[in-house]
Amino acid sequence: MSDKVVEPVKGAREMRLFKKLTAIPYLLVIVALLLPLANVSCADKDVIAEPTLYELASGLDLEQELKEPALGILKKMETGNPSAIEKFRQTMPHFPKMEPVPFLYVILAGAVIAGLFAFITPLGSITMGMLTMVSMWFFLSKLGQISSIMGVPLIKVEPGIGIHAASFLILIGTAMNIASIIRPIVDEIKAKRAAKKKAQ
Repeated sequence: MSDKVVEPVKGAREMRLFKKLTAIPYLLVIVALLLPLANVSCADKDVIAEPTLYELASGLDLEQELKEPALGILKKMETGNPSAIEKFRQTMPHFPKMEPVPFLYVILAGAVIAGLFAFITPLGSITMGMLTMVSMWFFLSKLGQISSIMGVPLIKVEPGIGIHAASFLILIGTAMNIASIIRPIVDEIKAKRAAKKKAQ
């Protein structure tokens, strides 16, 4: 009789611990996004910027972020080609500083909520995790369109290590959530089969 009581309690403790561990990959997304979200290159050769999500959210200063040769070109334009600078300011009023993107903080909040949901509802955690990942990639695709809007077709925006790491962590969290949904079902099926065998 005591074995029957102890076994379910032990299983419940293991499941609670597993749910706590499931939150970790989602929370690590916040750390992963300290890495470059995108690699911005010029003419498919030189990487001229590697902005993180946090830099883009607060407003990227191109004078600080750009690398050579793009930084040198920007400095020359500021002194010798004011008409080009004015053209850029039609898209970005505070050029060379990009406008803040507060929406990106929602992505961070989504990762935190997905982690918290792991304790309560795995399905909700999966949903928030997937929405967070889709939002990141959607923003990256929009970021790639900025250069064409500004009339600089040679600029290319590609996914950085940060977005790859964050997506990988979200997928790990999703897999763990799916396991936490499936395991009780499997345990229940096993218990029913064991009960049938005893009844026979």
